[in-house]
Amino acid sequence: MQNIQPIPLENLMVDLQNPRYELRSSQREALKTYAHSQGQKLFNLAEDIISNGFDPSGLVMVMPDENGRFIVLEGNRRVAALKILADPSLLDSLELPQKLAKKYKTLYSNSGQSIPKEVLCSIVPSREDAKEWIKLKHTGENEGVGVVGWDGPSSHRFRGMSPALQAMDMAQAGRFLSPEVEARLPQLHITNIERILGTPEARKLLGVDVRNSKLILISPEEEALGRLSLIISDIAFGRKKVSDLDIKQQRIDYAQEIVLRPIPKLHKQTPGGSPTKSAPALPAIPVPARRVIFERKTIIPPRLKIAIPRSRINQIYRELQTINSDKFPNSCAVLLRVIIEMSLVEFAENKNISLRKTIKGSQPVDLTLRQKILTVADYLEQNNLSVKDDLLGIRILAKNRYHVLSIDTLHAYVHNTKYTPSPSELRTNWDNIQVFIERLWQNIAP
Repeated sequence: MQNIQPIPLENLMVDLQNPRYELRSSQREALKTYAHSQGQKLFNLAEDIISNGFDPSGLVMVMPDENGRFIVLEGNRRVAALKILADPSLLDSLELPQKLAKKYKTLYSNSGQSIPKEVLCSIVPSREDAKEWIKLKHTGENEGVGVVGWDGPSSHRFRGMSPALQAMDMAQAGRFLSPEVEARLPQLHITNIERILGTPEARKLLGVDVRNSKLILISPEEEALGRLSLIISDIAFGRKKVSDLDIKQQRIDYAQEIVLRPIPKLHKQTPGGSPTKSAPALPAIPVPARRVIFERKTIIPPRLKIAIPRSRINQIYRELQTINSDKFPNSCAVLLRVIIEMSLVEFAENKNISLRKTIKGSQPVDLTLRQKILTVADYLEQNNLSVKDDLLGIRILAKNRYHVLSIDTLHAYVHNTKYTPSPSELRTNWDNIQVFIERLWQNIAP
């Protein structure tokens, strides 16, 4: 029998008998073990709890002890992360590496009142009562009774339709994939396809493009889908692996190889419904017009991963990945303006770049946003931290006063009461500067 109620964090004790580790003798020893063995991952968990709260799909499971407190049976990592974050004196006693300890302290100082003081828990009478549920959660599928994991394509569908998944669906709908390849799709390493489609030179050779996270066919469907199906087949059967596509030039060379190979013939359905190989003239079997396209509603694509070690900026970044810009364009517009300037300032401070200027006879003043962008873009290019093409979008934004992506438009997002931002314009704004923002954070030391 279980009951659910909030329990103060101070009354939750991590389990000294946790199966992850050998028996521990005290709470401090157990927390130290978590902090050292989990390292950055435990900090990431603490940061995620501050940003998103506790996972409501899996409550912390506890049992009462003889002192009126509760022993955590399931959810020890979550509770440990929160305890370490919430108590700076405890943190100092754990002897963590200086850089990691500093991250906890910075998160603590930035989080203020958002650190949870209590945790919603499911209370069971004894360890034995929790055993079955813990086993099902941590010991695999258990013939369907436990947690059944998602395959690669399922994960991508959940995050939002990626270009690689669109390629798979379009090739399958166009009947370019053999039954043998289709049978392997659930286990396919879809990130290998993402790498190829993420390389502009490779896309051009293949006759496709990606715009606003949508896969676009530039060449005729027969050619473009045929080439994509060759890639899918090679990856499905392990003929191309991560090590073969790790370097940009490898991906370009592979695309050139694909272009030289014959376009595969279509597969048709038999009356019974099972696909069989066939070699009819292509026009005799029309390619379905189906296009599976993910119409993103957020400013920043939900699938995008940028490591932002500054807590507040990371929260803004995550909000721009979740807020529906069609419903809340004004909020998104202001946040977009904020994340651009905050990212610039963080990068400049990290690299000791001055964003101020001195006018003769006056005190130093801050550069305008336009000047800040150009100063930082020049630094990236001059120090080989970014190539010229990656900076094109942000330079257009900075230099052209009348462009839809102009700095004046960004200012209007915040200051002009007569200006109403367009959701599609906001999304385009992000798509054109995304690489620039990625380059900034890739080169900011933690």
